[in-house]
Amino acid sequence: MALQHTPPGRFASDTDIPASLHEKDVFPNFRKRRQPHHDIIDFEDKFNSQLSMWDRKITDCVSKAVCSSVSCEMASISSKLIEINSNIVELKTDNINIRKSVDETNQRLSEMEKALNFSIERQESFDGRLKKVEENMTQASDINAQVQALELKLALMEQQARQCNIEISNLPERRNENLIGVLNSLGNYIKQPINPVDIVSVHRVPHADPSSRRPKNVVVKLSNRILRDNIISACRAVKGLDTLKLALPGASTSIYINEHLTLRGKLLFRQCREVAKKLDYRYVWVKHGTILVRKMDTSPVLAIRSTQDIAKIK
Repeated sequence: MALQHTPPGRFASDTDIPASLHEKDVFPNFRKRRQPHHDIIDFEDKFNSQLSMWDRKITDCVSKAVCSSVSCEMASISSKLIEINSNIVELKTDNINIRKSVDETNQRLSEMEKALNFSIERQESFDGRLKKVEENMTQASDINAQVQALELKLALMEQQARQCNIEISNLPERRNENLIGVLNSLGNYIKQPINPVDIVSVHRVPHADPSSRRPKNVVVKLSNRILRDNIISACRAVKGLDTLKLALPGASTSIYINEHLTLRGKLLFRQCREVAKKLDYRYVWVKHGTILVRKMDTSPVLAIRSTQDIAKIK
């Protein structure tokens, strides 16, 4: 009976069985005698079944390993994504805060710019005003200098109006006094006659200080300046002039005869005397309306015409 071949397509197994399957260690009960055909079919089924089982086990193992690995990676990726998402949220929050800060800074800068512009405008305004003030001060300085020059000129004119006058100080006042007779006695004593025709006017003048208790000064206007100068020189030559020497009644009282100075000149003369006394200057006098100062007989004579000139006394 001839062997029948397995119809093609009935089994999916390969008819080319590897040589290793004929080895005794694989099939220990294999005998060299020809096996029945149905035994071969069973062997192929078992082999295919075994391969299928191995394939499933390998697939399961691989699937589990891959799934486990993929799951771990996915979990790690998911965790990292969550962390990244959290960082992105924080970055967005920080970005929002930064934008707010930038907006606030821009607003402050804008306000500062406005304030700076306002300050610049005010500074420019102040500069303009200061310039005007400086110009006015310059003009005022010029005006002050002109005023001082005018005051000095006016003082000189006033003093020139008194160039023929003498002023008698500390002469006791009496009711119904005869001032022309006093001048006559004065001329006789100093040996410089004073005739009534040479007297333009004679009268007492009030004190600059109303509270003063000293006798009012007597101002005498003479006919010419030469006579005035001669009288003053003669009075200075006799020294120690008093009421007894002039045969005036009452207690002895010193009398002083000087040029008739303006009020400004009198104040300036007083200041010069005070400063000169402190600095040991020996001579302070008036000649032709000008205050003169000398420290010693051999020292130069200093002319004092204004309060600024007092600085010469040093």
